[in-house]
Amino acid sequence: MKQSTTHGNKRSRRAELSFPGCVWMYGSLLLLAVGCKSPTVCCNPRFVSDELLCRTTVSIEKVQPCREVIPAGVVLEDGLNEVEAVATGLANNSLFQAALAQLGMAGGDSVQASLIANPQVLMYFPSGAKEGQYTIYAPIESYFLRPTRVKVANREYRRIGEQLVQNGLNVARDIRLAYIDLALATEQSRLATEAVEIRQGIANLTRDRFKDGDISELETIASKVDALNAKALNGVQQQNVAISRARLVSLLGIPTVETPLEPTALETISVPEHDEQQLIETALACRPDYHAARWAVAAASERSHLSRWIFWRADSVVDVRQGPDYTRTGSGLRFDLPIFNRNQGGILRADWELNAAMHNRDAIRDQIYQDVRVACRQLSQAKANLTILESDVLPNLSEAVGIAEKGFADGGTDYLLVLQTTTLYLDARARILDQRAMLKRAVAELERSVGRSLDASPLDVSKMLAETAPVETPAE
Repeated sequence: MKQSTTHGNKRSRRAELSFPGCVWMYGSLLLLAVGCKSPTVCCNPRFVSDELLCRTTVSIEKVQPCREVIPAGVVLEDGLNEVEAVATGLANNSLFQAALAQLGMAGGDSVQASLIANPQVLMYFPSGAKEGQYTIYAPIESYFLRPTRVKVANREYRRIGEQLVQNGLNVARDIRLAYIDLALATEQSRLATEAVEIRQGIANLTRDRFKDGDISELETIASKVDALNAKALNGVQQQNVAISRARLVSLLGIPTVETPLEPTALETISVPEHDEQQLIETALACRPDYHAARWAVAAASERSHLSRWIFWRADSVVDVRQGPDYTRTGSGLRFDLPIFNRNQGGILRADWELNAAMHNRDAIRDQIYQDVRVACRQLSQAKANLTILESDVLPNLSEAVGIAEKGFADGGTDYLLVLQTTTLYLDARARILDQRAMLKRAVAELERSVGRSLDASPLDVSKMLAETAPVETPAE
């Protein structure tokens, strides 16, 4: 009986020793479950393409390196319009495609932030008089800091996504401007060819009148020089077409495509009137770079919060000692004493990074005001100039040129008047081409400044701001 009681006491003592270890182990498993729970990684690989499709009506095709792809529906042989140029450029522009890889990198950062630190195991095998020791260390701070790390990574992912959308809008704007330059150079080349024909016709007419003795030889020389100058200008305009085409091909990312790019005619476009203040409000709700700046503030705010706890190090410890005829289990904590280092420098840096992010957000907001106002006024100026030239100047000059040429052919008009009238007529047509291009450039700049097409349906600004606002963003 005495021996039985002794064995019972040993079992009871062993149970008392193992019970706290079991409790601590269950507690560690609970922490593991909490750490593995939400928040979850929020990554949408199609975020940029979906946003650009909504804003430009152009979808992005993913192109592998060292390849050039002509998007479906684009046929270069029948000419290239502005929308087709943007679609081709967004698919093949290497710098933009390289920038898109940043979204995948940010996705990797988000996944990495969601992972908890691995537990560590310390093992001493029994040998001779040495008992066996098996200790596991589970990093507690990894579980508690995981939600904040995931929030930082998710906000950074959204910031990068919004900035890439803005990069896409910038690339689309640059392609549109290059396309307009090519269309303008092509029209100017055609006008220069027409000017050569007009000048050569006047030179032939002066030669005939000189043969008839109606004018002096000096007037014939002037008409010849004028015709030669027109030919020289025509050659320059043809070179401008080649230069503009090379720039556009480079932006489109298809330098090896041999099909020449022929733009559509540079026609006058109809642009409805827009309220400047309403466009500014729309831009503040739509501009991706402003969204990116707001998400950057949200990410910096979470990093500032994280910096106050990142110095903390604590491990949950479960220790097992094994001897010849016993096994003991114990539990405990291992942690750093934050006496000297409490990440004071990291906290200071994180707070100033938040301050810088907020100032950068405000700077982008101010830039939006400037971009929209300048683009609106350039658009109004181009529309007014084009209306005057097309409605008033060109019809009168066309009539004057006809009268002057008829009078010169009949011998009743001086050659100088014909030359002056023809020069004014050709200059007016050139200015009309410039103003048409200026009008289209202003539209491209304004749509980029607003962040969406001017032809899109009206936007509920307050709803858009509510949907795109980052959570827990410092006051704007």
